Amino acid sequence: MTFLELGPGRDFVLLALPKTASTTLERTLAPYATEVVSAPPARKHLPARGFVHTRAAALAEQGHPRESYELVTMFREPIAWLESWWRYRARDDSRQSTADMPFEQFALHYLAGDGDAPIPRGRPAKFLHAQGAVAVDRVFSVERPDVWSAWFSERIGAPLEFERRNASGAVRGELSFATREALAAHFAPEYDVWRRLEPTGEWADARGTRLESPVQ
Repeated sequence: MTFLELGPGRDFVLLALPKTASTTLERTLAPYATEVVSAPPARKHLPARGFVHTRAAALAEQGHPRESYELVTMFREPIAWLESWWRYRARDDSRQSTADMPFEQFALHYLAGDGDAPIPRGRPAKFLHAQGAVAVDRVFSVERPDVWSAWFSERIGAPLEFERRNASGAVRGELSFATREALAAHFAPEYDVWRRLEPTGEWADARGTRLESPVQ
């Protein structure tokens, strides 16, 4: 979590949804932040529910009531998000390596909720939720750096350079039609968010929205 105190109307808190360029954002924004929570990972990747229940009140006591800042996060196309986890855990130094596991098998483990498999816990839509509704104010598509880099630069008041990593040469996962369809059904709440992002690359005034597909 990165909290940036920039003056009335410009403050924001960035919640780091895993596999959405959070390390790149932290590296660039940290010099401007009044608070950076980066370790342990459970605190770095604090979801909206955790923020609402553990951090919002503390910020209010420090002179930052909830309406004085925007709660912001990034979002990735849902199946691409899952594939990013699969590639990440294929690294040689991963404690739960997927180096010998096809993406198809990884996806099936995820759909089955197999706790013994090296799959991510949770889901992106749940990360955004608290008390039955979206709890963040603004969501950005990680695939639209032109949009979010301009927004962060405007808020900071200076042009920012975000490290860009070219992943075009990365191994791509293959899925059967049936598994892709099953993932699309499973990720119905995530695709509800994604459809709101597609036109412009951002979803402003998201807080309080109840998604069409309930988050389990």
